[in-house]
Amino acid sequence: MGLLQRPSIRPLVCLIFAALLNACSVGSNEESWRMAEEYSRQGQHLRSIEEYSRIVNSGPGTQMAIRAQTQIAVTYENYLKDYPRAIRAWRDVFRRSSEDRVRMQALWAVSKIYGDKLQDSAAAAEEYKDLYLKYAKNEKEGPEILLAWVRALMDSGHFLEAAVKCAEFRKNYPGHKEGPRVLLEEGKANLADREDKKAAESFRELIRTFEGRDGYGSLVAEAYYGLGSALEGQGDLPAALEAYKKSLATYPNPKVVETKIERVEKRRREKRI
Repeated sequence: MGLLQRPSIRPLVCLIFAALLNACSVGSNEESWRMAEEYSRQGQHLRSIEEYSRIVNSGPGTQMAIRAQTQIAVTYENYLKDYPRAIRAWRDVFRRSSEDRVRMQALWAVSKIYGDKLQDSAAAAEEYKDLYLKYAKNEKEGPEILLAWVRALMDSGHFLEAAVKCAEFRKNYPGHKEGPRVLLEEGKANLADREDKKAAESFRELIRTFEGRDGYGSLVAEAYYGLGSALEGQGDLPAALEAYKKSLATYPNPKVVETKIERVEKRRREKRI
């Protein structure tokens, strides 16, 4: 009868060794996280980033590593005010994560930095475009992000595209609370693009729908002011004057309206001479 073969213990040893290594790594990461938070509380933000970076480098694709990379981005943005590094850090969050919502939040942070912190409206518009079309269109944040894209387009002088996106907003999100404001912005975008007839249509639609309704007085006044500008651009001075006068009572800055009225009245007198 042959000798019984003893089962190899090597696989078991390897499993135990791997478990010990993983436990050590987890323990080390938790200690690095604790130290990073402590450094942050002390205002030593670069030291904090060093500790978060240890976690990122220990397991680039883990949830803890992605959280640590997010903290690095937040630290550069909110505490160190180093916006170029913050953008790179947020892009690292985007690259490391496979979750669409995490990626959306990272791109949103980049878009806001370009628009709000660096005042680069053209770059912000490009970021918002990518963000909206790839990740946010069908999410609850979609309307807010589309509106931010519209504002970036307006600020960067892309008025035609801004008007198109306003129309898209009203089509995609009917009944949204920002719909009236978007209709006004559509009129302003067309007005800035020297599309006076299209602008007048938007302003008239807003006036027809919301005039006399509680809470919309200021908005309707802005629409009358915009309508006055559109009609003045078309050379219809009597109608422009009437629209300006209707905006005067509740327009946020009545001095501006008074100046417009004086100018139109002067132009009418000159035409009679």
